[in-house]
Amino acid sequence: MFNYHEIYQAYLECRKNKRNTRDALEFESNQEENLNHLLEALNNRSYRPTTSVCFYIDKPKPREIFAAAFQDRIVHHLLYRKLAPTWEKIFIHSSFACRPKKGTHKAAQVLQDYLRKITCNGKKPAYYLKMDVRNFYMSINKHVLYKLLCKKCRNKDLKWLLEVVIFHDPTEDYEQLSSDRLLQKIPPQKSLFNLLADCGLPIGNLTSQFFANVYLNALDQFVKHVLKCHFYLRYVDDFILLAYDKAQLLIWQQKIIEFLENELLLSINEHATRIDSVFNGVDFVGFIGRPFYKLCRRRVVGNCKAKLRAFKTQLVTEENSKITWKYDPEQLEQLMATMNSYLGHFRHAQTRKMVQQLFIDFSFLNEYFYLNQYRLIRKYRPTKYVKRFRHQVVFYTKLFPDTVVLFQVGCYFEAYGLAARKLSATLKYQLRRKGRGFSPACGFHQRFLNKVCCQLEANKVNYVIIRQTGRLLSFTRERLPQVRVQFVN
Repeated sequence: MFNYHEIYQAYLECRKNKRNTRDALEFESNQEENLNHLLEALNNRSYRPTTSVCFYIDKPKPREIFAAAFQDRIVHHLLYRKLAPTWEKIFIHSSFACRPKKGTHKAAQVLQDYLRKITCNGKKPAYYLKMDVRNFYMSINKHVLYKLLCKKCRNKDLKWLLEVVIFHDPTEDYEQLSSDRLLQKIPPQKSLFNLLADCGLPIGNLTSQFFANVYLNALDQFVKHVLKCHFYLRYVDDFILLAYDKAQLLIWQQKIIEFLENELLLSINEHATRIDSVFNGVDFVGFIGRPFYKLCRRRVVGNCKAKLRAFKTQLVTEENSKITWKYDPEQLEQLMATMNSYLGHFRHAQTRKMVQQLFIDFSFLNEYFYLNQYRLIRKYRPTKYVKRFRHQVVFYTKLFPDTVVLFQVGCYFEAYGLAARKLSATLKYQLRRKGRGFSPACGFHQRFLNKVCCQLEANKVNYVIIRQTGRLLSFTRERLPQVRVQFVN
């Protein structure tokens, strides 16, 4: 059924963004032999899923995750490549999640387009019905899912593999990584350990996301072709219907409830069901949508602020009038990646004033980054044109004005220009007329660094330490800030 080219392509897709993980590295160490063994097991029908990894998360809500082993994920990608082309032709246009170019931002944009059309650019009233399925992944019936997939699959070998993947129970062979403290937060109805054998798909696998779209495709077809709802869209188990009056939405609501219970053995989460005017805002995929603008959900902004507070405690220390700025490379990389991710999300809504206020409330970001069009740019790292030591001195002197900049040069720390004069006046060190092309210059051995820092702080002199990273550039060594001490009046 499968050939080496297909399984190799699935392997390349599987390892994308996962190449440095332990499982991927172990598989890649003997890649060709492992792929041949897996290919042989698939073709002679001896393949069985191996040990899964079970862990728990508590944000945005408590969830139980079962991550398949690396070779099983290759099989998932292989299965997806076989089935996706057929089902993509069947899925409706307004079905999102786990589909090419159909993520949350596309769903939010389509919703706003629908809101403009149904209200005639805000001139007519309209209403929305928002619903979602209760415990969706845990409520999926495997027998119903298998029948839905087999209707569009005639290959007997592919049906065999579908049966192996769908009816595999990961709770029989797993390795638990999370602590029992997180386990206690998981509601019983959201765990595979408390379900019947023929229900529930593990959250965390590619096949589970794809099978979710297949399972609810029946609902999409029912709403579009039976209920004749023109303005309808769905993201996983959250779906929205738009209409000109509430009475129509109430009729549709009852018919959808009956269809899900009878055909798909699913139930609706009544607490999440809402009917309201579209002008009051539609909460969907992280945005509050209205006909002419979108806003970010408060929870998303709150999560961003919580992470910024955590980073601030790690990087900034305030004590009386002294502020200590740390330049830890790993933490700054994490901070930049996190913020650029949030800013990339914010740019899809009307959030200019909110972002400006965010940088006012967390002004420590201005110490490390520039903000350029919803994107953070490093402030402390020299550009590629700063190739020589002299260029580094000029760059950091301009970056930290009115500050004693101490450059590490081998086993010495040196200051130049006005910083050298201030260092000499404070510590009574001798000035040199020329030092590495600068005049004047002043320096000391690295074993005196702590002593010098204490004396500078005692005299309330601002200073920054520029250390060598060990990386060799074109004409000099790379130097980056390590710590900066600033005194505020």
